[in-house]
Amino acid sequence: MQLTITSHNKDGYLLIESKGTLQTKEELIKHSQLMFDEIMKQGAKRIIVDDTGTDFPLELFPYFGLVQDYAVSYPPEIRSLLIGIVVAQEYKEVAESWESLCLTRGLQFYAFTSLEEATGWLHETM
Repeated sequence: MQLTITSHNKDGYLLIESKGTLQTKEELIKHSQLMFDEIMKQGAKRIIVDDTGTDFPLELFPYFGLVQDYAVSYPPEIRSLLIGIVVAQEYKEVAESWESLCLTRGLQFYAFTSLEEATGWLHETM
């Protein structure tokens, strides 16, 4: 897994940029843990993750395990986070499935294919 993560405090939210390649459920879980660690380090509650530079698996099965890992392995504070993830257009279907899985488990995680759309959505929730 090759991955670089940078974060920037913006006006009212944390922007995390991720670039790399993820191929397995285990790599998805590691990616999420790195994101969560950065969120906790920054003390953020409102987050946009720009994953447009990240390649993801296209099959849906790994995402069931990923979302299950959120429920089992993460502290209850994860439910207080408002996260918008931005992916490249080719991952739209996978991201929408991930979003549905998250929402049914009480997580406020949403998927977008445009950074502008995600930023607009986050500002509307303020």
